[in-house]
Amino acid sequence: MNLRPALAFLASALVSASAFADPPDFDRPGAGFATTVLPAGTLALEQGLPTYERQRQDGFLDRTYTADSLVRIGLGGPVEFQLGGSAWNRLEERGQGSRRHAVGHGDTSVALKWAPAGSGDAGAFSWAALGEVTFANGDEDFGNGARQVSLGTTMQWKPDDTHQNTLYANLDRLKGRNTWTLAPTFGRKFGKNLLAYIETDAIHDAEDGNELQAGGGVAYEVGDHVQLDAYALHRIGRHGPSVVAGVGISMFFGR
Repeated sequence: MNLRPALAFLASALVSASAFADPPDFDRPGAGFATTVLPAGTLALEQGLPTYERQRQDGFLDRTYTADSLVRIGLGGPVEFQLGGSAWNRLEERGQGSRRHAVGHGDTSVALKWAPAGSGDAGAFSWAALGEVTFANGDEDFGNGARQVSLGTTMQWKPDDTHQNTLYANLDRLKGRNTWTLAPTFGRKFGKNLLAYIETDAIHDAEDGNELQAGGGVAYEVGDHVQLDAYALHRIGRHGPSVVAGVGISMFFGR
């Protein structure tokens, strides 16, 4: 599956949309995803501009830049289709007296989200589940090298109009090994348009060991259908990327 033609087709559909429906909750930023789905027949594009990752391993220092894309399509009822990938990536590697860089595209993923209890009301509990398959069609430096299957859930509780708390749990199955992620997030709104949050990501990888990251981010609504975001996570411990950070934009298109 090639992501570029699919994204080009969907982008043309987005541009041709002339009217808007009510804005949804976006999946960016932070761990997990929104516990609501898009209205039937509407689209959303969530784009990293880009994501930055820094990791030191085996005497090498790697810096990776990723323009990650997520297209969401409302299918009706509590179901949503998602197409994800990264059409552009850049790797800068230094170590042991050598230096190299690579540019290419990453793997492509397809997913279905099911949100049987989605609600944005204060005092409400909501949850959603996401099943995803990631295909090994990326360039060598930017892909998994094998098909990956993922299953995750996000649970959210909004005690009032200002605060929201979520818990994200996910399992990735790749090359016969499991990676588990558990990430609580605590958010607070400042005014009508600004949301700030903190999060902690606890990751158990059967091959790379345990990872713990902590950080947070902000999301700012521009009008009713555009959101800007920025976030950063820092490693706590010895394993995993030392820094993960990014900025992004999310846009909702209805019809």
